Amino acid sequence: MYKYKVIFLLLFTVISSLSAKEKVSLQLDWLHQFQFAGYYIAKEKGYFEEEELEVSIKEFNFDVDLVNDVLTSKSEYAVGKSSLIIDRLEGKEIILLAAIYQNSPMVLISLDNSDVKTIKDLKNKKIMLTPDARSAAAINSMLISQGLNLNDINFQTHSFKLEDLISGKTDAMGCYLSNEPYILKSKNIDFTIQNPSDYGFEFYGGLLFTSKKELEENPVRVRKMHKAIIKGWKYAFENIEETAKIIFDKYNTQNKSLDSLIYEGNILKELAQVEQNKLGNISTEKVEEIKRLYLLLGLSNSVINFKLEDIIYDSKKINLSLEEKNYISNNQVRLISNSTFPPFTFENNNKLSGIEIDYWNLLIKKLNLHGNIEVINNNKKANSSIDKNLNNVKYAFGNSDYENLDSNLTIKIDDIKLALTTLVDKPYSLSIDELKGKKIAITKYASYYKDLKKKYSRIEFVEVKNINEAFDLLQDKKVYGILGKLPALSYNITKKSISNTKISGIFKEEYEIKLHVNKENEVLLNILNKAISTITDEERKTIRDKYNSIIYEPEKDYSWVYKVIFFLITIIFIIVFNNRKLNREIKKRKLAEKELFKIANLDSLTNIYNRRKLEFILNTEVQREQRYKRGLSLIFFDVDNFKKINDELGHSIGDEVLEKISSIVKQSVRKTDFFGRWGGEEFIIILPETNKTQAKNIAYLLKEKIATFDFQINRTVTCSFGVSQFEETDCVDSLLTRADNAMYFVKRNGKNEVKVV
Repeated sequence: MYKYKVIFLLLFTVISSLSAKEKVSLQLDWLHQFQFAGYYIAKEKGYFEEEELEVSIKEFNFDVDLVNDVLTSKSEYAVGKSSLIIDRLEGKEIILLAAIYQNSPMVLISLDNSDVKTIKDLKNKKIMLTPDARSAAAINSMLISQGLNLNDINFQTHSFKLEDLISGKTDAMGCYLSNEPYILKSKNIDFTIQNPSDYGFEFYGGLLFTSKKELEENPVRVRKMHKAIIKGWKYAFENIEETAKIIFDKYNTQNKSLDSLIYEGNILKELAQVEQNKLGNISTEKVEEIKRLYLLLGLSNSVINFKLEDIIYDSKKINLSLEEKNYISNNQVRLISNSTFPPFTFENNNKLSGIEIDYWNLLIKKLNLHGNIEVINNNKKANSSIDKNLNNVKYAFGNSDYENLDSNLTIKIDDIKLALTTLVDKPYSLSIDELKGKKIAITKYASYYKDLKKKYSRIEFVEVKNINEAFDLLQDKKVYGILGKLPALSYNITKKSISNTKISGIFKEEYEIKLHVNKENEVLLNILNKAISTITDEERKTIRDKYNSIIYEPEKDYSWVYKVIFFLITIIFIIVFNNRKLNREIKKRKLAEKELFKIANLDSLTNIYNRRKLEFILNTEVQREQRYKRGLSLIFFDVDNFKKINDELGHSIGDEVLEKISSIVKQSVRKTDFFGRWGGEEFIIILPETNKTQAKNIAYLLKEKIATFDFQINRTVTCSFGVSQFEETDCVDSLLTRADNAMYFVKRNGKNEVKVV
């Protein structure tokens, strides 16, 4: 019967541990290869398991709709491309968690034995691209930027067979920089790569994303997933050969060679910009630029403006529900603490300090929570206060409490390692097993004592009431060592200046610091879990390191500071009181100023900036560029044959054309760009922090967008563009003149083109 009970207990423990893990799925956007190495490593190295997650990684198939699967919770997480930004523009509530590749691996490849040497050679040629124009946006943008019309190219549905390029069935093919080049090299076939990033089109690749619903309902799970995945990717790129071997053995559905996987890993590491410390980063500026390019390409019809913070995940932000925000506003939370537990909590000059106090203050700060601390040095009474008061919490080490407190536990705040302290003449112990047969002092009230006593029955444990008694026994050589929490042992050695003792072992056994919360208060539990999940490794390290050595400072008298503050508050109160009288008058003035601003700065027809405002902005931006040298470009464009439109169709139609062109451009530029009407049918776009390559790309995309727009006047409307970039010897006039001359060069030489000077 005893054996059966033991087996039953073991089975129950295993089942309980399995059920504690949250099950989620991750959908890939292609077949297994090094492209997804970080996800495999997070699974194989136990990073998901550390976060109590059980993750199913699903290989791509052509029946999968990545975004729809995430929005309908068929998969909680997925990997996609920059085209996810279009999905968000169209109202699909997705959240971008991490960009693994800072530059997309998607490139265009042609063979050197063909007559395709440059992008312009692709006119009237065959190109294999994915049927989804969104996915091929970077390549299409690159083609347009070189003056090609997409209608002049014979696009073929992608077969995903490199043999079609080798045999000449297609002239160029959209490929991954990390895959097909390796195969071509192994076959000794010379080829040319056209990379969109070389032309200023830097799209993200390998975007990890989830739904807004998942973030709102499971913010802690999202944070755990993000943490484990980034950790997995760091390991994968630091250990490419080992990672490739794991993929080769366990995830090799494409039967790739080990060498090809290693090659892929090295190329992808460069694209991830690991050395530049950008792994996983998502830049708001880059998302804004990609959004602008998609709009220029006309890939989204129903444009919904969104704040960038609504699509980019912020791992530091705590996402609270309305109920949780109300709880924080209307309640005070009390920490029940034991002040005789250094360095976790101790009292000095009537002030509480310690690891627990620092973590508590950190959580209070993160949540802007009304919190205080009550000292109860009796565990039974402390537990009773948790039972009786919904808003009381206390710390826990491990998952049990020796007074059997019936409560809920938060997720772990930190791990505390067990360590061994001995006299200095004793050797270092690598494992607790090495202590068998030795007398080891241990606090009988420690939450881990019962566990260790069962697990290491051959150790002769000596029960002590507290750590002081343990050190006395060690000094008298009545025990071989003391087993306890590393911070407590280190603190006592330092505080008591015990020169003949040392830390002689730090062991794998770890005990988690958590918080006990009244089991009826689910709201507080969720709030604390969300805040705890935002604690960074750096914040933990700061708190741990602080108590490696304790230095006491005499309490200083800061009463003079309070007197000064009181005086300043009084002065501020008087100023605020007087200013309130002016508020109504200021509001009236603001309304008048708003109307005056429109009259003074906006073109009355198109509602974009007028020439006067553009001149002021250009002067300001030139001064800024002369000082900071971050890049400044200008696009000057003019509507072709506009006089004919006015003469033949009437001025009202001409006005409509100008309004529609203004609307197209206004929706396509960034918020940091400045667009206005210079006069008549001439327009100017001022592009801060933009070089002439990027400006040229924008001009080409605008040219294409305007030329293909249906103005409903039975004729095509085109524009001629001139582009210039600010140079060191430039002034406002020279910058304008060069762009203006470039635009008129186009007007004299065929129109509907872009000229860069």
